Amino acid sequence: MSKVNPELVQRAIDNIDRDRLVKLVMDLVDIPSPTGAEGDVARALNEVLNTSGIRSVLQPIGDARYNAVGRLQGQGGGKSLMFNGHLDTSFGPEQAHRGLGYQCKATLVDDEWIYGMGSFNMKSAMGTYITAVEAIRAADIKLGGDVVIAGVAGEIEKSPVNDIEGPQYQGYGVGTKYAITHGAIADFCILGEPTNMMLIPRHCGSCWVKITVPGHLIHTAWSEVEKNAINKARVVLDAIHEWIPRYCERNALGDFRPRVNVSAVEAGWSWRGARTPDNCVIYMDVRTLPQDLPLKAYNEVRDLIAQVVDDNPQLSGTIVEPFMTVPGTSIPDDHELIQNIVQAHTQQLGRAPEFGVETWMSDAAHMNRYGIPTVNYGSAGRIRTGGGGFSTHQGEAAHIGDMLDIIKVYIQVIMQVCGVVD
Repeated sequence: MSKVNPELVQRAIDNIDRDRLVKLVMDLVDIPSPTGAEGDVARALNEVLNTSGIRSVLQPIGDARYNAVGRLQGQGGGKSLMFNGHLDTSFGPEQAHRGLGYQCKATLVDDEWIYGMGSFNMKSAMGTYITAVEAIRAADIKLGGDVVIAGVAGEIEKSPVNDIEGPQYQGYGVGTKYAITHGAIADFCILGEPTNMMLIPRHCGSCWVKITVPGHLIHTAWSEVEKNAINKARVVLDAIHEWIPRYCERNALGDFRPRVNVSAVEAGWSWRGARTPDNCVIYMDVRTLPQDLPLKAYNEVRDLIAQVVDDNPQLSGTIVEPFMTVPGTSIPDDHELIQNIVQAHTQQLGRAPEFGVETWMSDAAHMNRYGIPTVNYGSAGRIRTGGGGFSTHQGEAAHIGDMLDIIKVYIQVIMQVCGVVD
């Protein structure tokens, strides 16, 4: 961990441009970019990076989708640091009726909060990355190592399944996996996911499982309740819900517990009520501990269902399949990157950061497995009416003061990691 002159750090901090930050974030929020439609925002980001002196290229990943990857070349002799952020948003313009936090148009509230789709997750982070680098450049500080800013497509947790396909369902890291195999590499990486200024060195993996319970397709006139796939699936669902608390408790990590979600059930045809369904399909999201692989969760679910089928012969023919898998991820608390962030956070904000484990997945899972130590650490994640996390009622928002605070930390971390050249 390199020491940097506090006066140099302050010189860069004095060049933070609040108005520039607000405009950057609001401009990005104004561009709709649900998963599969990131092209426009990637092109806008690419232009911003190049205009800022951060040489950027567009990486086409197919279906008119792009990553925008910029690199500020250092003078040599220092380590490189990447800031990665996804450009796709959790929802699109179809959610605008829910309120300000869901609109693909940024709204400034009390000159303290930016509301709008993607402001929380995670266009505000992209604004903080750029503003931090611009402040260092404005202070005429030369870095030894490179700074990489990667705006990536397709991170939101989505997956094609059955006949559901197309770019709008291709998430879970397709952009980052392309980026890091096509030049977006660095010694370390910070993901500014909405962690509310907490350091998240580890998070869960995920195994999405599809369970198909067979039925008997026939007209209502000749139907039998015990052969109806929906009725048969009740036995499976009951067994799953009895198993969930045992799974979570067995996989405890201190006070932390992973989670399991029965996310969808499909059966029959609503427009053809005079027919019984030929099957009932149950979909599950099983979260795994950071150190575990998805195969472990899949095998446990498969064994559970096998036992249920053995006990209930009418379920014979039930099929259990994994259809989306992402491993968890973790780096040690004493890792060089973590220690750099702890030092800068403590010095800039007057207190040490809190550490946490998250259930959600991020592109850190891919970065770490490609040998780029990555941590989640971002400013968003505070609710205007109080508390941390995300408010479904209020929608997405980011606090400008929190963004300014984390920019100070980012500036110091950049200078520590990359080194300053006289």
